[in-house]
Amino acid sequence: MSLASSHLNLAVSAFGEGAAGVIGPYGPAVATGGANALVARALASADAHHQAGRQSEAEQACRAVLAEFPQCVEAWSRLGVLMAAAGQGLQARACLEQAMALAPRDPTHPANLAELLRRAGLPAQALGPARQALQLGPAHSGAHLNLACVWMDMGEPAQALPLFERATELEPAMAPAWFGRGRALMALRQPAQALSSLERCLSLAPDDPEVHLALAQVHRLTGDLTGGWHHAAQAARRLPTHPGVACIQADLLIEDGQPREAERLLEHALSTMPATPGLRYRLALCQLDRGDYPAGFASYESRLLLGDQDVSNRIRMPMMPMPRWRGEDLRGRSLLVMTEQGYGDHIQCCRFVQPLAERGVAITMAVAPPLADLMRGLPGVQRVLTRIEDARETGCDAWTFVCSLPHRLGVDATRLQVMPSGARGYLNADPPNRARWRERLGPRPTDAHGRTQRRIGLVWSGRADNDYERRRSPPLSALAALGQVSGVRWLALQTGARAAEATGPRAPWPIEVMSDAELGSFADTAALIAELDLLISIDTAYTHLAGALGAPVWLMLPRAADWRWSLQPEASPWYPSVRIFRQPSAGDWQDVAQRMAQALADTPLAAAPPASPS
Repeated sequence: MSLASSHLNLAVSAFGEGAAGVIGPYGPAVATGGANALVARALASADAHHQAGRQSEAEQACRAVLAEFPQCVEAWSRLGVLMAAAGQGLQARACLEQAMALAPRDPTHPANLAELLRRAGLPAQALGPARQALQLGPAHSGAHLNLACVWMDMGEPAQALPLFERATELEPAMAPAWFGRGRALMALRQPAQALSSLERCLSLAPDDPEVHLALAQVHRLTGDLTGGWHHAAQAARRLPTHPGVACIQADLLIEDGQPREAERLLEHALSTMPATPGLRYRLALCQLDRGDYPAGFASYESRLLLGDQDVSNRIRMPMMPMPRWRGEDLRGRSLLVMTEQGYGDHIQCCRFVQPLAERGVAITMAVAPPLADLMRGLPGVQRVLTRIEDARETGCDAWTFVCSLPHRLGVDATRLQVMPSGARGYLNADPPNRARWRERLGPRPTDAHGRTQRRIGLVWSGRADNDYERRRSPPLSALAALGQVSGVRWLALQTGARAAEATGPRAPWPIEVMSDAELGSFADTAALIAELDLLISIDTAYTHLAGALGAPVWLMLPRAADWRWSLQPEASPWYPSVRIFRQPSAGDWQDVAQRMAQALADTPLAAAPPASPS
């Protein structure tokens, strides 16, 4: 077992100095309650059997001691560890709890119990014993490491980080603590600091494949694909059949603009590891990228089986009273369609409810509140809910995730253009909201040549917690060429912290920032987009929104873009109103901005979509 997988997951062990996750060795094998040298020799024999891999003999030795000396703490603890190694979790827990009761001030026993519960997938139950171990052994690095790993399993890297750091202070050569610190920093979106910690770990454990695997991931997150590939190759040499190695290699190839190479790698890996959702999910991205939608959307169902570390938007299966729809005929019945992943994913796939409604399926949709008003205007939707409690009470005959609809309907690339979308799009902006924005924006001024000022919206950043963000979002200053185009009123639809780049003395050109309150829902934003001549955006939900409205949108894409935009170089089968501007090389946003600025100067913009009928 590698250092990372044993130490960093805190191996349950009461035998010897090398164990991680315990407070320390027991010392001499001396039992409590006045046991004699015979007991000490029996415990030493159990230790020897354990180290030699003779677990049955070690268990027999411990049980023999307990038959004569039921108060022997060391025997209970050793037996608990042996039961854990044998997969007898309930027996292991009982033994360790007995050791805790007999020696309430020894931190080793709660440490081992915490690790047992953590490995059983019960980190919340492990938290109490791990805290108790730290309280009893506050100066021991293992106690801090133990509790830190419990917090990581609970999805609380901010709680874990100071504990990992304290462990490295107490024991600077403790490789597992450096590894854990790196993992926590990666989870906290601090890849540069994580890189430093993982490199320190590698210096202490240069042959550990798990450390190379983590370094490959952190190099990918910092944009160093060459460094990432180096460490992925190192991990592959040591772990040739590890699914995580194939996953990171595929991620690196995809981000380097080599999806066909990634697809070949994934197909080979799946031939030996067919039941690996992470591999199947990445294969789906490659298949969708080249437009094989039937195979791609079938493979895309693997997203529902991914673990926490596989993707940014892990999907959690809801507990619903009705069965999940598997594609059976629902004519005359009802279907609950639930949102998933990001807002853009929902907007992209919600189009597929209309053909179901046309077959006589009653559609109820469950969405996040910002989407609710927009979805109420989607043809084919009878009702829209925003609370999971209400979704469970719908009485629908079946439920499905929205991004499963294209797979269940058998959608291919040739059918996208004939999907029900009217003349321009399949979503509509609310007329009263449009009127409100028309009044808010005021009349359009004209210049000395009688040319009317154009209104162009701009979005240059998405969600900061998305791994795609570092590639898809330029600094506003990199788009300065757009500000040189005359006769434009620039309106920032950007929300969140990045909106501040358009204000103050450092703003690269005058941009009017819409407030978060004004863009409180997607229905509000849709109405504003409908009043614009053009939206210029990165790959974010607003691009999907404008495309679904049939409004003109120019999309700024990184060199290696998401699968939704890779089928055609400058157009999208999903949204006819989208025009794509791709980076010629990774990170070159200035070229994208200059080409857009030239296109603005050369191309008269289409009129905004007409107001929808009341």
